[in-house]
Amino acid sequence: TSCLLREAQTSICSAGGAVGGMAMAVAFAAPRGTLLPQQTAPAPGGLAEASAKSLARPSGAPSVGEHVLSKAGMALALGVAAARRRVHRRRAKAARVAQRSGAVAEVATPVREGQRTVGRAAHWVIRTTNLKRTVDFCSEVLSLKVLRHEELEAGCKITCNGAYAKPWSKTMVGFRTEDLGYCLEVTYTYGVESYIEGSGLKHIAVTVADVKAALEAATRLGYAAEGDVVTGPEAYKFRLISQPAGRSERFFYSAVRVKNLAKAEEFYTAIGLKALGLGLVGGPGFLSALGVEEAAVRVMGFGGEEEVPLVLIEDAKSPLFKLQAWEGRNLLSIPTTELKSAYNTVIEKKPAGGRVLHKLQSEPLNKLLNVPDLEIAVLVAPEGFEVGIVSSESFDPAVKSAYNPEAVIDYVWREKHMAQVLEEMAQVEALKKTGS
Repeated sequence: TSCLLREAQTSICSAGGAVGGMAMAVAFAAPRGTLLPQQTAPAPGGLAEASAKSLARPSGAPSVGEHVLSKAGMALALGVAAARRRVHRRRAKAARVAQRSGAVAEVATPVREGQRTVGRAAHWVIRTTNLKRTVDFCSEVLSLKVLRHEELEAGCKITCNGAYAKPWSKTMVGFRTEDLGYCLEVTYTYGVESYIEGSGLKHIAVTVADVKAALEAATRLGYAAEGDVVTGPEAYKFRLISQPAGRSERFFYSAVRVKNLAKAEEFYTAIGLKALGLGLVGGPGFLSALGVEEAAVRVMGFGGEEEVPLVLIEDAKSPLFKLQAWEGRNLLSIPTTELKSAYNTVIEKKPAGGRVLHKLQSEPLNKLLNVPDLEIAVLVAPEGFEVGIVSSESFDPAVKSAYNPEAVIDYVWREKHMAQVLEEMAQVEALKKTGS
C-alpha cells in the first residue's frame, strides 16, 4: 500500500491498496530504532548475586574468592564479546548473500503483549467505477459500514489501485475495526470507466442476520440473485450465509478458481498457509455453491480463530481462465519473522512458479504508534493472483488508529474532482499530439 498516514488517522494502502493493492504511502516518518528483547533478572544464587555478596565486605584486600570471581567475570566478558563478533560476522555474511539473491535477513522480532502470533487474512481489494453504488450495496445488502475513506492524488506505488498513475480513492468497508476483522478495500480510480471481469475470483462469502431479507434488498436495488449468491456492482459475487452461533467474524471465506490445485496449494503452503479441511467452511450447500466435487477443493489458512480462509477451486478444463485487474488482491497480515521467511522462500525457491511483484520494503509509520516500520511486499501466486503480505506488528496497530467511522464521502466534491481530472487528462493528450 502506498498511502497517506494522517496525524490521528494512520492510513495504509492495502495490498489491495501496501496494504493491495498492497503498496503503502506514509506521511509520518518515525525515527528508526531497534526494539530490544525484554531483559530478565539473573537467577538467585547466580554470578550477579555472588558478586553482590562479595562487594558487601566492609574493607580490606580482596579475598581469594573475589580474585577468582573477578577473573571469571573477565573471562565471561571476553567470551561474550567474542560470541557477539562471531554473530555479527555470520549476520553480515548472510546479509551479503541475501543482497545478491534478493532475499532479506531474517531476524526474530520481539512479541508484544496482546500481539497476534499467527497470520490472518486481512482484506480483499475490489474495484469500482461508481463508489456510491458500491457503498450502498455493501451497506444495504451486506450490512457493512465504512471504516475509513481516503482520497489520494497519485497512483499507488505498489499498484494497490491497479497499474494506473492517476488520482484514486480507497474506502475500507467491514463490520469492525480492521485490526480485528476482515474487510473489503474498495478502490476507485478517477478516469477509469470500466473493468474487464476476470474468471479467477468466484465469490466472497459473507454472513448476514437474515439471508432472505438480504436477498430481497439486493433485488430491490436491481441486482441478480441465484440461490444464495448475489451478483453485485462490477459483477462481483457474494454468497450470503446465516451467521453461525458464537462467531463474531462476519466474512466467511473467499473463493478463487485455479487451473492446477496442486501448484496453488504448494505456493500457499510455502508462504505459511496450510490445508484446514472442508469442515471449517463446509455446510449445507457449500459444494453445490462452488459447483465442484470435494476432491477439487482446498481450504487454505493459518489456523487462527475465526479465520477467513482462502478456498481454492480447481477448474482445469475451463478454456476461459484469465485474470484481470478486476480480481484485485488478497492481503495477509503476518508476524515479521514469518513474513520474511515467506518472502525469502518465494525469492529463492519460486514455489510452483510463484514470484515477487513488488519487493519487500519498509515504511516508517506515525511515531506516536510506537511500532516498528511496516514491512510490505506483493507476491504473485502461480495462477497470477496477487497476494500482499504485511507485518502484523505494525499493520494491525496502524489500521486500528486509522479507524474513522465518522468519515463522510463527499460525492459532490468527487464529481467536481472527476471533471478536473478528465480536463487535465485531455490537456495532456492534446500536448502529446502536438509534440509539445
